[in-house]
Amino acid sequence: MKVKLIRGVLVAGLVKKAGSTLEIEDNIGRMLISSGKANEVKETAVKKAAPAAKKVVAATPKEKPSTPSKETV
Repeated sequence: MKVKLIRGVLVAGLVKKAGSTLEIEDNIGRMLISSGKANEVKETAVKKAAPAAKKVVAATPKEKPSTPSKETV
């Protein structure tokens, strides 16, 4: 669980200051939230950008090479 501390607390024997964000076990997080010392941080899912649309180029008809006219000599 991810929580943001409102007040300074002692977590796992370490001093944590108010304003820090911690990733802790759910039961400890619920205890801190219920005692008014932390707020739960809701993580928003990062949206992946949609793949870019492929540009379709209209095919231009290939010009036939001009053939020399057949002339009889």
